[in-house]
Amino acid sequence: MAQMNEKLKGIIFDKDGTLFDYAQVWEDVLKEGIDSAFVSMGKAGHQKAKKAMLHLMGIDEHGDSLPKGLLFTHRPFRIFRRFLTYCIRYRVNAIKAIRAYHQSVQNSEAILSRKLSKMDFSIQQTLFSNLKKQGYSIGIITNDNASSTSLFLSLMGLSEYVDFVSCRDSHYKKKPHPQAFQEFCKQQGLGTNQVAMVGDTITDMLFAKRAKAGYTIALLSGSNDKKSLRRLSDVVYPDISALLTDKRLFPAL
Repeated sequence: MAQMNEKLKGIIFDKDGTLFDYAQVWEDVLKEGIDSAFVSMGKAGHQKAKKAMLHLMGIDEHGDSLPKGLLFTHRPFRIFRRFLTYCIRYRVNAIKAIRAYHQSVQNSEAILSRKLSKMDFSIQQTLFSNLKKQGYSIGIITNDNASSTSLFLSLMGLSEYVDFVSCRDSHYKKKPHPQAFQEFCKQQGLGTNQVAMVGDTITDMLFAKRAKAGYTIALLSGSNDKKSLRRLSDVVYPDISALLTDKRLFPAL
């Protein structure tokens, strides 16, 4: 838990599950990707296996996030083990499944563009605008790739507010290693204790802790792992809209 005595001058956001509700954006994309993958594997009719795949990834049949989903895990061995167990149980060829998954990822940007263009991001735009008016430097540090991240920020109307972006294909080490956080601080001339971190997963919270962030905010709009997030953060909110009334970020409120 951070010390609450330093004036905050910077803020870093994760992307998926933080800037927006994860399942709301990604559910349709994942379903379409899974359907396409099973068609390419000649298993289009295997509804039970497709449903189980969606659960494995981290979204249930009601469109809610599952904290233990692979999408919210950044431990390679755990991901490999659970994926292999799934393939054995449902008699899915692991190599074909991986190839099909990578193909679906390549096709996802067109689906995302259609989805995002219909959504209202006025709350996020207001928040980022207010942060800039308060003099904050804003960073985005995500394990998504640069192309997808650029697409999101553009369609959400946030690109103009962002001072720093680190993605999976940037040359910085991935979260929870603090290298990207430290680089943000270096470029913006800030101490780590002057920077707030906003995220939705245990990885984000560990990232903030290792970087010695000044303030750590957890949102339940991604992994929804309430128990772990409460233990590792300074404050927990339902979603990003709550930041507009956070008195640590906006002391004048």
